[in-house]
Amino acid sequence: MKERTWRNGNIRMRKMMACMLGAALCFSMAGAETGVSSAEKASPLFGRMIWNRGWEFRLEDEPGKSGWQTVHLPHTFSLPYFMSDSFYTGFGSYRKKLVMPEEWQGKKVFLDCGAAFLVAEVKVNGKTAGRHEGGYTAFRSDLTPFLKPGENWVEVRVDNRWSPRIAPRAGEHTFSGGLYRNVHLHVCSPVYLSAHGVWVQTPEVTAARGKVRILTEVKNDTGIVRKVTVRHTVREEQSGCVVLRGEKGAELGAGEDSRVQADLPHLASPRLWSPAAPNMYRVTTELLDEKGKVLDRVENPLGFRTLELTADRGMLINGKPVYLQGANVHQDHAGWGDAVTDAGARRDVRLMKNAGFNFIRGSHYPHSQAFLDACDREGMCMLNEGIFWGMGGFKEHDRYWNCDAYPAEKKDRIAFEESCMRQVREMVLQFRNHPSIVIWSISNEPFFTRHAPEARALCNRLITLVKELDPTRPVCAGGGQRGNFDKLGDMAAFNGDGSHVKTPGRPSMVTEYGSVSCRRPGEYAPGWGDMKKDKEAGICYPWRVGEAVWCGFDHGSIWPSGGRMGIVDYFRIPKRAWYWYRNALRNIPPPEWPVEGTPAQVKLSADKKVISPADGTDDVHVTVKVADAAGRQISNAVPVTLTVVSGPGEFPTGKSITFTPGTDIDLIDGCAAIEFRSYYAGKTVIRASSPGLKGDSLQIVCRNAPAYVAGRSAETRERPYKRFSAKERDIQLARYGRPESGEKANLAVLRPCSASSGFQEAMKASDGDDVSAWHPSVEDKAPWWQLDMEFEFRLDRVEVKAAGSWKGPAPSVQVSRDGNSWKDIKAVLRKDGTELTAMCPEGTGARYVRIRLSPGQGIAEVAVWPADAS
Repeated sequence: MKERTWRNGNIRMRKMMACMLGAALCFSMAGAETGVSSAEKASPLFGRMIWNRGWEFRLEDEPGKSGWQTVHLPHTFSLPYFMSDSFYTGFGSYRKKLVMPEEWQGKKVFLDCGAAFLVAEVKVNGKTAGRHEGGYTAFRSDLTPFLKPGENWVEVRVDNRWSPRIAPRAGEHTFSGGLYRNVHLHVCSPVYLSAHGVWVQTPEVTAARGKVRILTEVKNDTGIVRKVTVRHTVREEQSGCVVLRGEKGAELGAGEDSRVQADLPHLASPRLWSPAAPNMYRVTTELLDEKGKVLDRVENPLGFRTLELTADRGMLINGKPVYLQGANVHQDHAGWGDAVTDAGARRDVRLMKNAGFNFIRGSHYPHSQAFLDACDREGMCMLNEGIFWGMGGFKEHDRYWNCDAYPAEKKDRIAFEESCMRQVREMVLQFRNHPSIVIWSISNEPFFTRHAPEARALCNRLITLVKELDPTRPVCAGGGQRGNFDKLGDMAAFNGDGSHVKTPGRPSMVTEYGSVSCRRPGEYAPGWGDMKKDKEAGICYPWRVGEAVWCGFDHGSIWPSGGRMGIVDYFRIPKRAWYWYRNALRNIPPPEWPVEGTPAQVKLSADKKVISPADGTDDVHVTVKVADAAGRQISNAVPVTLTVVSGPGEFPTGKSITFTPGTDIDLIDGCAAIEFRSYYAGKTVIRASSPGLKGDSLQIVCRNAPAYVAGRSAETRERPYKRFSAKERDIQLARYGRPESGEKANLAVLRPCSASSGFQEAMKASDGDDVSAWHPSVEDKAPWWQLDMEFEFRLDRVEVKAAGSWKGPAPSVQVSRDGNSWKDIKAVLRKDGTELTAMCPEGTGARYVRIRLSPGQGIAEVAVWPADAS
């Protein structure tokens, strides 16, 4: 008995030692591949190294900003950015010196960009090395043919001008240019692994065993036949313990590409991935030559889980129903805009997870690698979305992102469809190894077009493409509640008023519902919107896969005030609605809300005190609160300045930032926050001050970067914030169409609507077709029809056409900002009773329009016209 016990203990000890050794090996490899010091001081013979620090940048055609200045990545043209609806469009150039080490002779050198919006041209020593169209997917450029020994210049010229031929053509977000995600150098042998060329599959998964199949694309850029071995090592991510190994040999002809399939041994009792238990593995894939020398290496995520979409039980993960409950998420952050660190992406995912959510819709484009990694590790199911995006502009003259979702000009259609296909292909290849992705979406509200048949055909092509690239996940056309787009793909995906549509026998989900539409702190309540009646009645549909609130975070929007719909504000401070969800889903009561008091001091804190590595991938979230003499937070709004007293690092505005109540950089409810990052190692002291109040200070330690030396290291330039202001013509163009033609957008067309009766027909009064009409039911004694324009606009007039001609009293017109308080607008009825016009007083702002009618009166069409730009 003792002998057996000893042997079991010895076996356990050997396993522990193996795990420790595996973890150490894994750590060593990670350091060799991504360590800043090795990357920028003594580059390794091969590997992947971050290349964010010390670029030079210039805007090419904005007056006063033509000179080169030092910047670090990630970076945006709009830095600093605080939710302005206008932003710079044009060209911006980035350049960086690359001194080629002798060890790189005979190697391949690639520039890997996480994303650049919208068109990027890569040059080396003035010669074009690559070009990429599309603002949200990663791309690789081969620098090798253009490099010379010694000093080289790498330049990336980025163009964020709207194009009728590149997706997205339309969208309510902002579209700032820049190299706004991480950039890496990847150095390897001329026989190498393709970018995103490793596809990790799990063809068999049970609690008892898991099977792993890996397809690897290998390229031979030499002029001779090469024999290679593709070797895979699977480790538990948390412990680093090796659990599987496998390899497969291959022979590649000169200049040949090959896909190598390796079936690894079965893994007994795999730890399954689910939202409740997000167990992760990592796959290291190495390419070896005949002597066992490593030629290239990449890592990929692996999660063992099964996925099934059903018509009667929703989504099943590992055979168990999981109701997806979460939020839509845009990527931009206060000050930094789209140029978010990996740490910032992780914070976003954790904020949604901490609210009790298990689901994120990546609205409405592919998010960053770091964001998907965080979803994997936090157990956050993800709907990853493509870039065929509509938002209700319908401009026949295509000039801006508020236009028709599908090209009006036939000459643009082939190129636009190719752009959609190319970007969706890149999205799937880049992210299909992530277990957190449970649904692919190829669009958002593509029905916002005058060319619905062509748009549906394009959606079908995109869905077919996704299924070819990844047959393991369901695919939908997101926001497909009109024009029969919900009939496409594996699942109906509805936004807003589509939540009322019933789909027996077919799975569906509400990809957007409600909003809180406010500045922080807001109300302690959810924003159910069109789902309110179902929620109040406790109705749950068996075919419904899940629901996602619009939206998780405030964000930049081309519609004025259109981005304040998050349950967390732009500075990543939760609104009270976030606490409501957390209480409802996690049973965590809200904190005591601050109240007004006598300000005596400001208190400074951060989510952590170390930035490591200091290379643009990590940062800290700094929070400042107003407190009374006893140290209790109070709700008073006072101006507060944060200043870097000593050491490296920067705010989006430079070495200091001032929060001024009532401005874009505001302090609300006694609290403000901002993200702080560094690109050098050292100790940083940040001080908070406010006139007449006791200040506070905070020390941040920055590591794993070149040491900061005051007066010698590249100093941070001050970037005083000034809201970008376009010229009058550009404002009109951005919001309403072409000023020279006088064209404006009818804000009513295909927007959500409701009615006192005949709800299913309500849309016929705002479908852009005078022939179709909405009629109230015979029993309806007080009929009304209501429009939700989804954002607040300044209005010029409302026009209402009768279904036939109205008998009896003329209909009345009302407008509202919040759907609760209504204002009557004087309306004039034509003598024949077929149409009325309500002219809005100057400055009238509204989101909702309501028409009150007499029994039996119907509406053929409603048109809502915006006021001129100011």
